[in-house]
Amino acid sequence: MDQSLIDQIRRANDIVEVIGDYLPLKHAGMNHRGLCPFHKDSNPSLNVSQSKQIFKCFACGKAGNVFGFVQEFEHLSFMEAVKKLAQRVGIAIPEYERTKTVSTKREQLLSAYKSAGEFYANNLFTHGKNVLDYLASRKLSTETAKNLQLGYALNSEKGLLNHLMKEGYGVAMLKESGLFGNYQGNLVDQFRERLMFPIHNSLGEIVAFSGRVMDANAPGGKYINSPGTELYTKGNELYGLFKTKYEIGKAKSAIVCEGNFDFLRLYESGFLNSVASLGTAFTEEQLYLLMRYTKHVNMLYDGDTAGIKAAVRSGLLCLSKGLEVTITALPKGQDPDTYILEEGTDALRELIDNSEPLISYLAGTKDLETPVAERIEQLMDSVRSVKDAVARELLVKDVSEAFGITEAALNSKLRQTTGARPADNEAAPPSVKTQDYQEERSLLVLSLKDAESFNLLASEITEDYFLNRLYRAVYRYMLENIRVEDIDEPSMILDNIENIEIKECLAELLFEDLQSMSFKQALKQVRIRKIQHQMDELDRMIAKEPQNLELLKQKESLSQMYRSMTSRVVKRVRL
Repeated sequence: MDQSLIDQIRRANDIVEVIGDYLPLKHAGMNHRGLCPFHKDSNPSLNVSQSKQIFKCFACGKAGNVFGFVQEFEHLSFMEAVKKLAQRVGIAIPEYERTKTVSTKREQLLSAYKSAGEFYANNLFTHGKNVLDYLASRKLSTETAKNLQLGYALNSEKGLLNHLMKEGYGVAMLKESGLFGNYQGNLVDQFRERLMFPIHNSLGEIVAFSGRVMDANAPGGKYINSPGTELYTKGNELYGLFKTKYEIGKAKSAIVCEGNFDFLRLYESGFLNSVASLGTAFTEEQLYLLMRYTKHVNMLYDGDTAGIKAAVRSGLLCLSKGLEVTITALPKGQDPDTYILEEGTDALRELIDNSEPLISYLAGTKDLETPVAERIEQLMDSVRSVKDAVARELLVKDVSEAFGITEAALNSKLRQTTGARPADNEAAPPSVKTQDYQEERSLLVLSLKDAESFNLLASEITEDYFLNRLYRAVYRYMLENIRVEDIDEPSMILDNIENIEIKECLAELLFEDLQSMSFKQALKQVRIRKIQHQMDELDRMIAKEPQNLELLKQKESLSQMYRSMTSRVVKRVRL
């Protein structure tokens, strides 16, 4: 693709707007900040510069421009990200620039799942009268079915298989898709005679299916779910999030329920900040996904003992990551679906509005047989995992007030038996040791600020002036790949860099702002450091060959050069 077209697409996609489509960002000084989606981030580490059009996570190190973010988030190639962003802003790519075939296995799977979703959805309204009748009997509208792309799997062994084969998908790929079983060596549809719930990732792409049986005598369980594939890992997605993520961000709160039908009922009833955990225990992966959009979670699980225990267990996980957690307790035998049908939307809204914080709920509930001491232990285990010291102290105070236990006793418990707080799951900051090479770092930072400095650096010193391995590699990359005109547009510098270490280092350098040092000062320091290094090398050589006059002459020459660069000019003042 022509570079000028790539530049046009990049400039048309403001990085704050694009990243803001994926996750909430807030102003933080000169930049914007949000939770990094590339590691388990509970303290906003992702920094986005609107003026420079670049991003950098200072926890896990991920960095790049708008293309790089889309690449990382959606697991795309560079050109795939370019094309996606071109489509976003309505820039047409000439026909000769387009890729005629789907290039990656992930793309092929996404395409097949999209086609399967459309096939099932079409079946629902053309062959699925019994399924539509079933939905109507549960008081769910066809509009909700369309919005959530519900479908119907025919009672056929090869209905979907024949459809996808006609679409041109190969047998080898279909075998790995998770959409088919193997019966006596032949591919057969995995889902037959079932109401189909497509499972979307947060971008709205179908990555799996859950099928509810329509024939009570059919083989298999009540629900059959897609197996793990390159697209889908059980416990990594939240049902409905692709529809409700923006409402969650606006409401600054998420309602978490268990099942698909609970979510459908909540969604249809106007609780648009809801998600479902797909009938599984709420996982860390689901939590971190949700934390991109909110810091408050309301657990709305079934009113039976199993549901209450699951709500508490999930709430404790949320609490351990620093989230505010409330519990909405439903009457025994009720779930969100049945409660709304029997009591009405307003009744549930009132329950949610009066939901209890997790700590006070655990202190007062009689719905759990768990001994009080064990409840306190569970809470302190979660509090122990909270990273922020102030937040930990406030939580200890809340537990103290709720249970009537002194803070001293709780703090003693906090330090007991389980020992130190669990190791932080977040990725460690980049491991490059820079403290001994600060002048090299400063020189690179300042050379990236304007074209004149960049040109001067390129003409004045060679890469061997950089003693730090990474800075030397970065400087080599700069000389070989960065054009002078790129300096005024930092985002261009980060286009399609294959070496991750160099890309992340460059992004960090571009983010840095040195006010206290000039380029010439930094250049002089690097030159002095180079001379010092050469003199140290000569001293080691002279120690081995003390009679070598040539080495002694070189040492004297370097010493004179060093003195001239480091000496200060003192003007005499006449009295």
